[in-house]
Amino acid sequence: MSKSIFISCVHEDSHRITSIEKWIADGRLGNVAITHETEDRRPEGKEAIKQHIKSKIQGAAFIFVLVGQDTHNHDWIQAEVELANSFNKEIICIRVPHTTGAVPPLLTNKRLISFEPDAIKKIIS
Repeated sequence: MSKSIFISCVHEDSHRITSIEKWIADGRLGNVAITHETEDRRPEGKEAIKQHIKSKIQGAAFIFVLVGQDTHNHDWIQAEVELANSFNKEIICIRVPHTTGAVPPLLTNKRLISFEPDAIKKIIS
């Protein structure tokens, strides 16, 4: 059975999900499947976001937070992290290439790994 991974990222970094999907298709991350938010619920507020993604996060084995230039300033990411923490999910911070933005405040105690399939596979295996 595959491990489910929820990917949390800001819209500006969402194109990186395509790379992860390709790594999975090529077998570079092992037997995993990903899910992520596909609808923009930000105008509805943090609680609406949490309700919308609750089952996706609850069913995930891991939560990937793609840390880019402005990830730390988004309520959307904060809501996803709060929800993941409430389910005691393992959260993995992954640095988006060519960015230097801060890790979101709730994740400063988490390890930050590179956006590279071997580094990711090592963590989730």
